[in-house]
Amino acid sequence: MAASKKCALLIAAGQISEIIFKKIYSDDKLLIAIDGGYDYCINSGFTPEIVIGDFDSVNQSLIKEQVKVIHQISQEETDLVKAINWSISNGIKEIEIIGVESGRSDHILGTYAALAELNQEETSSIKIQIHLNDFIVNYIPRSKHFEFDFDKKTHLSLFCFSKSIVSLTGVEWNLNQEEMSFSTRGIHNYSKEEKIKLFIHNGGPALLFIRR
Repeated sequence: MAASKKCALLIAAGQISEIIFKKIYSDDKLLIAIDGGYDYCINSGFTPEIVIGDFDSVNQSLIKEQVKVIHQISQEETDLVKAINWSISNGIKEIEIIGVESGRSDHILGTYAALAELNQEETSSIKIQIHLNDFIVNYIPRSKHFEFDFDKKTHLSLFCFSKSIVSLTGVEWNLNQEEMSFSTRGIHNYSKEEKIKLFIHNGGPALLFIRR
């Protein structure tokens, strides 16, 4: 099944801000519930088009008939990874994720591990964002130029998953093809110009946290 829509909203079972959800919700987006995220959808008064997972957190027999069920029982990857991979393989070009806050600490860390293990070549043409209550997290693969428009003094933090060579301009503390690894070095920066530029020359991927 190839998705007719090119943007997907993945809804997990964690804490979700109703205000933020209403801002990013759109009929133009393919709504994909990740396992227990289906209950949030139903309790909030709308029906997702797809539910995917191993169904350890939702009763599959209670899922509405019009919802496409994708049952993947593999325990080698999380339901979030399954949902991201399904989206990519079905032609989705923009992936937004919400509902990954609260709950078990290992699941929260697993959210970022899911992005770390994505194939950077396969995701180079795909936009991936995580919506948190206080930040928007952008997935940054290597060898892809990124430009962002911000109000000045917007709080930013950059984390690299592996040893990387990074250029970052338009911020309080610029980087010019400098080495970064998974560390606290990139935390708590600020936009100095209205446009910032980011490029991962080697290594990657990285995550850019943007304060709401």
